[in-house]
Amino acid sequence: MEDWKRRLKDAFWFTLAVLFLIETWLWDHFSEWLHALGRALKLEHYVQQLKDFVATLTPMKTLGVFIAPLFVILPAKLVGFELIAHGRFLSGLLTILLAKTVALGFMSFLFDICRDKLMQMERFRQLYTVILAMRAWASKLVAPYKQRVYAMADALCRRIEGFIGIEAGALMRSVERLRELARQKRSA
Repeated sequence: MEDWKRRLKDAFWFTLAVLFLIETWLWDHFSEWLHALGRALKLEHYVQQLKDFVATLTPMKTLGVFIAPLFVILPAKLVGFELIAHGRFLSGLLTILLAKTVALGFMSFLFDICRDKLMQMERFRQLYTVILAMRAWASKLVAPYKQRVYAMADALCRRIEGFIGIEAGALMRSVERLRELARQKRSA
């Protein structure tokens, strides 16, 4: 019985770690995507205006700007809960997840703009440190499974190469190049 409880607890923490890492991955990439979208739509002028506006604010008012997306999406979340309450579970869940994802994206974009002001607040710095520690914990917990997935992907690539008869290692080298590009992008 104890083994069952331990496995259930381990599965819970693993799932929580994976969800946290997915959210941090989205956080990291949404900011890049929104900046790229702004450049594509030639909105740099407005982004600069927002940066100039935030520079005039106190740290506490900057916190208000930073968390505003949480309040903006509240009506969408309520619609999602209403859909769930009326038996439309999938539609409601998708509405809530979409609203949360959009808010996460805008918060990551705003964090880039508000970071310096937010870091002036001691409590925010402490919370930021805790979040970074949680990210490190989640990465460490998931790392062995991630390595196992990579090993299985490598084995699958070798089997595909053997099956389709391409040069031994060509597919693996392509996959490794993609991984290296991803690593470089993450470290930049």
